[in-house]
Amino acid sequence: MTAKTLIATALIALSAAAVPAFAQSYSHLDPITQSQKTRAEVLADLEIYRESGLAAVDRTEDFSLNAGQRAKAQARYAEMKASPTYAALVQRYAAKEANKGAATEGVAAR
Repeated sequence: MTAKTLIATALIALSAAAVPAFAQSYSHLDPITQSQKTRAEVLADLEIYRESGLAAVDRTEDFSLNAGQRAKAQARYAEMKASPTYAALVQRYAAKEANKGAATEGVAAR
């Protein structure tokens, strides 16, 4: 056997052994599944996430400086999510989607 053949054989053996280890390291991740939330709920949640200040806190890299800010933003987010504001936002986004769907159907009918 030549040196090139030995090296190639060793590389193939190593890569074959690495594949199960690599696949196993990501086995804790859940497969992608369809969300149980409507598009309107996701958009309303995103708006509240931004308005509460939680998005701004999550963008910072220094968590030690923002521990108090994070706690306040998380409390504000939870407060807003439980309030009628969230329900109103969901209704608003659902109405927009319904109007968008009606407009699209009208174009398709032409």
